[in-house]
Amino acid sequence: MHRADPGSFRDPASHIVFDRDRVLRLLDDRGLRGWEALSESEFFARATGDGRLIESRAVEHRGEAAGALEHPLIPFISYPYEWTFSMLKDAALLQLDLLAEALSDGLTIKDATPYNIQFIDGRPVFIDIGSFEEYSAGEPWIGYRQFTRQFLFPLMLRSHLGIPFQPWLRGNPEGPTAADMRGLLSLWQRLRPSTLMHVSLQARMEQRMSGTAVRSQLKTAGFSADLILANVRKLRKLVAGLEWSGSSDGWIEYESCLHVGRDRDAKTEFLEEALAAHAPHRVLDLGANDGHFSVRAAAGGAIAIAVDGDEPVLDALYRRRTGVSIALNDLTNPSPSQGWAGRERPGLAGRARPDLVIAYGLIHHLIYTASVPPAAVIAWLAGFGCPVVVEFVAPEDEMVTRLTANKIEAELHPARTQAEFETQLANHFDTVSTATLGEGTRVLYSLTPSLNG
Repeated sequence: MHRADPGSFRDPASHIVFDRDRVLRLLDDRGLRGWEALSESEFFARATGDGRLIESRAVEHRGEAAGALEHPLIPFISYPYEWTFSMLKDAALLQLDLLAEALSDGLTIKDATPYNIQFIDGRPVFIDIGSFEEYSAGEPWIGYRQFTRQFLFPLMLRSHLGIPFQPWLRGNPEGPTAADMRGLLSLWQRLRPSTLMHVSLQARMEQRMSGTAVRSQLKTAGFSADLILANVRKLRKLVAGLEWSGSSDGWIEYESCLHVGRDRDAKTEFLEEALAAHAPHRVLDLGANDGHFSVRAAAGGAIAIAVDGDEPVLDALYRRRTGVSIALNDLTNPSPSQGWAGRERPGLAGRARPDLVIAYGLIHHLIYTASVPPAAVIAWLAGFGCPVVVEFVAPEDEMVTRLTANKIEAELHPARTQAEFETQLANHFDTVSTATLGEGTRVLYSLTPSLNG
């Protein structure tokens, strides 16, 4: 019995189902024709060979579908509102490069959404084989408007205005319209040639006619593959030139913090003992900072997912090409389940499914900065249902003193001492081992879910 992917339903020609641990793409007649044209092209062999296009092979299938393909299982699905600037930029460049190469082989990509791209081993990979079809002479690039809204304009928000694109894409996955962008840009920015073409001109067209009318007018105007290629090359140059060097919320210089250099080796050794004991398939590193511990988990063969709310830190981790999966998230407000029926895009916890959680340098920020009660933090960690490696930081620690400098005692939750922390742990976990760091204000705990919890 197949299980439908709740996020793969919009294209009637191609959709994903799961057959136990197999990933199958079921095709109707139109989808099958597109696959046959794609699979016979030199472009397909080249793009799958270098890893930019997901591996696909035709398989036998019993059912009403005209054809079926099998793909490898993607280790971790992330969404554009969880990506850093460099990730979205690389995904945009991949989209444009594949379209240009496909056009040269008589093919086109019928849409242009970042949801068709995933990051595997730290590299963007195009996963929606059903998006390819034969190019029809005179047909415009109908994905252009989608590309600008979901790739170009979000990148412009960051590059030109310093505005994070992630909240916008999380709130509206279709992305900002050209009219939205025109209203945000200054007069000088609107007068740039690239902005006049992709923002101002498109905003006028949005006001004057529907998407159907635009497509009809462009087709009547006599579009060609050469015209599309010229536009794609200009867009690629524009996207490649967009830059952002954001300032961190305080952790881009994480390694310079005294306790980090002092404790890093001891924390690494403690983690590696837990990795050896549990041999996890999937490790979730919460508050990953520069990703040091995620990288160590990945080096041991695990799928490592680095989660942090500091975009510059994660952007730097991504650009190091470590192979670690990245999910930009504020852990006090993580990505929820959303989209159609609340199931199209599962929340972060539902996608991560860890076998081991790392929570170094995290819970004191939740307790003191975000004012989450200690008992709630521990119950949240227990909710993952797997072993946890966690760092406790005592109220007298220098970092806690800094975090509470502007608070009075009455504003802080009780039960913050080490003894109280251990009492709360005992409600959910069994303690396997502990290690005291530095001056004694930080303690590491290796925990397993309690059989009595």
